[in-house]
Amino acid sequence: MIASVVSLPAGNWALRLLPLLAALLAGWMSTPASGQTMPGFYRAFGNTGTTRSRHVASTSEKFDLPASYVSASQFADDASLYAVSVSPDGMILVAVGDWGVIVRSEDAGKTWRNFASGVDAALCDVRFLNETRVVAVGGGYEPVTGLSRGVALASDDAGRTWHRVDSLETTKLHRMAIRNGFDAEPLPAGSIEAVGDDAEASRGNRFHSFDGGLTWLEDSAQSTESRTKLRDWLRQDVLVQASESARQTKGEGWRVRVGTHGLIERSTDDGQTWNPVRGAGRGAAIVFVVASEQSVPWALIGREALEMNRRVVVVMDSAEPADSDTVRKLGRLRHAAMRLGVGKTEWCSSQTSQRQPSADLLLEHQPAVVVLDSTLPASTRDAWVSATLDDSNFPLTASSIRKQPRRVYTSELQSDSAGNSSRSVALRSEALLSGRAVLAGDLALDAMMVVTPAMALPDSVVVSPVPGTSTELRRDLSLTGGLVLASGQQVGSGATDSASRRRLQIATARMSQLSRLKDLLRDPGLRPKELIDNLEVLLPRTASEDRTRLLYWLWTQTRAAAQHASSTKNVMHAESLVACENILLRTIVDAAPVDSVRRWADCLLQARQESFERSLVSMSQSQPEWLASNSNASRTRWSGSGSFSHEAVSNAVGESSVADQQSSVQPGAHWQAQSLSPFAVKPVAYESSVKSASSLGSGAAAGGLDGSLPKLSPMSQRTNWEYHPVVMAARRISGVGEAELDDDSTSASASPKRKLTALPNVESRPRLDCELDDACWSDLRWQRTDDLMFACVSDNEYLYVAVVDSGTPSGSHAGDTRPKALELWIDGDGDLMSSFRFWCDSRGNRRATVDGSARWQPNWYAALSGWGQTESSEGEAAGQTPSRGPRVLAEIAIPLTEILPRPESWSRFADQFAVRVRSSPSVVSDSGRSTSDKWTNGDNGRLASDFQAMPDPQHWRFYPMPRK
Repeated sequence: MIASVVSLPAGNWALRLLPLLAALLAGWMSTPASGQTMPGFYRAFGNTGTTRSRHVASTSEKFDLPASYVSASQFADDASLYAVSVSPDGMILVAVGDWGVIVRSEDAGKTWRNFASGVDAALCDVRFLNETRVVAVGGGYEPVTGLSRGVALASDDAGRTWHRVDSLETTKLHRMAIRNGFDAEPLPAGSIEAVGDDAEASRGNRFHSFDGGLTWLEDSAQSTESRTKLRDWLRQDVLVQASESARQTKGEGWRVRVGTHGLIERSTDDGQTWNPVRGAGRGAAIVFVVASEQSVPWALIGREALEMNRRVVVVMDSAEPADSDTVRKLGRLRHAAMRLGVGKTEWCSSQTSQRQPSADLLLEHQPAVVVLDSTLPASTRDAWVSATLDDSNFPLTASSIRKQPRRVYTSELQSDSAGNSSRSVALRSEALLSGRAVLAGDLALDAMMVVTPAMALPDSVVVSPVPGTSTELRRDLSLTGGLVLASGQQVGSGATDSASRRRLQIATARMSQLSRLKDLLRDPGLRPKELIDNLEVLLPRTASEDRTRLLYWLWTQTRAAAQHASSTKNVMHAESLVACENILLRTIVDAAPVDSVRRWADCLLQARQESFERSLVSMSQSQPEWLASNSNASRTRWSGSGSFSHEAVSNAVGESSVADQQSSVQPGAHWQAQSLSPFAVKPVAYESSVKSASSLGSGAAAGGLDGSLPKLSPMSQRTNWEYHPVVMAARRISGVGEAELDDDSTSASASPKRKLTALPNVESRPRLDCELDDACWSDLRWQRTDDLMFACVSDNEYLYVAVVDSGTPSGSHAGDTRPKALELWIDGDGDLMSSFRFWCDSRGNRRATVDGSARWQPNWYAALSGWGQTESSEGEAAGQTPSRGPRVLAEIAIPLTEILPRPESWSRFADQFAVRVRSSPSVVSDSGRSTSDKWTNGDNGRLASDFQAMPDPQHWRFYPMPRK
């Protein structure tokens, strides 16, 4: 009704308002529905009157996997509380927190009772609007896609009963305010505004309700200044959870505040002293300190919190200051930790703080055990060890009273390692947690699907004592084994549900099934038909709540195995695994019960089927070796006018005799000098693979599971997902970088569309000598992505990329050393879901892949300056260059025909392409094999975006297709 009034023309407005007035009058005269108050205009027309409130007819929304071993009721008394609000008469209080927990008091905060909310997501704020209407907001994050989803609840009886309202298009909402809480702009009387995460589609972060919290709309007219202001506020308020205004309220002669582990305290002297009225004596038994989201020991955390019932706190001690992306990154971390029973997840930065956050946090939580991430910087780790061993930081714990030594451990994620050191205790992923009837890897995978979905599950978590401390190493089931804990450091035993014998049998059977599947993926003779046969047997026997977890675990393991096979030049095995990836994506779409995972798999599968990069891989499988490596053939395919010639492709068809000859050659690697180059380049060695012409059968690669998969309801189409910039680009709806040309691409923009950077067209070909003294490299705006700087130019035949070290310590390399290797990513069709990857190191080793497939062998030329050594040169000695200033690392030339669609196809693909340059921690030995045969899960040089299932456009720079 309100929307129709807003859209009315100005003429005859008085007559058109009559239906609205009649509806409001009918609402006052109608019989109220179970005490529900009038939903809107209560401020304008008074606080009296009732009507039937509108319930949203929408399906229940889940933010995580339906894990049967975790129950929201288990955490009703122990969940952390984030906000509290008091009624206008000062007697009724409502507090909200994790797991949708709502507690209520009717005696000014002296006693409290739990009330059902109907949701299991975190509730971040609550407000009384009048004597009876209460609104609570919060939200969570979808698994795999990582999209932020908002939740809003309303109560019409002062918090006794709650119903979910229309907030389907909001992001996770952090704080509410009545009217002008966040901006000076006047708002209608009775309106509510809330601040949440940035929306994927519009980047807006403010939402309004004009009907008492029943419906929420994004503020599409939000100014850039207001958006930036709110984003800065979120970094301060949400990261450190320091909003006393939300966690504290007051009445006449008293104050009430809420906190971690369900603690509620009351003060009668204006906050001078506080007395606990709920959750007295509760504190953390274990504090886990992690350096980044990809090094969190989720299996160990889940075991301690869910299996051993220890109260756990997780602290992310970041070496970098907070930025605009940290809010959502920490939000996903908090969401996953909450699902594993973690009491609180905090953020701090020891590197940038003037105080000692380690000492402050230990004073607050008083843990008996501290577990430090092995990837923490040495200075940060030493600060935590020193603070843990300082008795002045532990005045109240049982360890201090009994003079027990506090334990300090380090944790490390490992793959292909049994943790057999005499001084280490390893928790294997296939370890059975009998109390929950679940595998330790299941707990880790559930969390990783939210925080780092593209990261392969580590085989084990290795725990070791910190050297130089008196920490004992006990092989008990808990890290606190042998310590006398305070009663408040562990959850009551009555809150744990015992696993049934049937679930124990199912979990035991899965242990052997996962081992067989992992061995199958590592078999060099793998054929996709074998995977299909295994899925046909395994899926019907898998419980519905485990099916998504199983399929996604298989996909991450297959993806990691494909990357490993590609890096070790096992071309046939890599191609088989790539085909298995597609099979698993189709199976996820058909069989995974979790809707967000199905949407992601469907979008990725569609993007791969229409990928320009993958089409070149398919074409290269039919090309003979001599034609694929002929530089003259590749150069003639792009004429000066920009037209594309099919002559080279047509010549490749029917050359089966040459392909048959090449199939008899064993796949391998050899080294040779770079030759037949159209450039004058420094002599470097490069890697050239001899491809086998054998290919997979199309029937096996496209096979399916006939009739064995359940029939699921159609995937829901959500606006935030459909208008996600990457999703639109993958579906050829709109390009991510579609915008006016603007050289200032590094400036922040509120628009979801990225700015295009001009691509200069040069007439004279630059010399590849790592000097950058050619005219084409002058007067350019250098782009900075991740941890390097680069610039691009082109002519009618080649794309030229110059890579420069920024001179700032970042990523995997220290301040006085250079990166071990470079990675150049080029997305020819602009969808960001499949791309070319060019890799080279300072010794001249090179390789090129497409999404893990090494069958594609393009012609490309690179001059490398040998940057692997420490910074020293004659120029620096003469004072010409700062000791950590920029230095040219590489000059690269790639034929346009190798990386960009032909001009007549630009209407089908985006009229743009994307480039990303970054350092790589990988190293190739003289034998052509990787120096480590382990499946790396958390290399120091990797970025957070490398472990996300949805690519981040922030790391790419977009260019228009080159024209003459």
